[in-house]
Amino acid sequence: MFKKTERLGRAAFTNYFKIGRRFQSEYFTLVFTPAPLRAVAVVVGKKVHKQAVDRNTLRRRVYAAARTEMEATVTTNGIYIIIAKPTAKNLTQTAIAPAVASLLATTQKPR
Repeated sequence: MFKKTERLGRAAFTNYFKIGRRFQSEYFTLVFTPAPLRAVAVVVGKKVHKQAVDRNTLRRRVYAAARTEMEATVTTNGIYIIIAKPTAKNLTQTAIAPAVASLLATTQKPR
């Protein structure tokens, strides 16, 4: 899990959804906005899992994979909002990390 200062609050979501650049993968959508600080949020909706226990488990696993990947390779600060797609519920715990890593790597590529 990220520190409280590195997590994005609910109030800022609307603004960053409007101005952020979107990156798609099979399992996740990433909304990225360059910023001087790093903030991360993971959203898992009811369309992905009906039960809150399953949504929270997936959310924690994505947070863990994102933190590991960001500490290792991501050098760009900004606002990262990772939204799980319904296909993400089929991912195993070991398959989440490469899926998140490939998604975060797309923000590092030059346009």
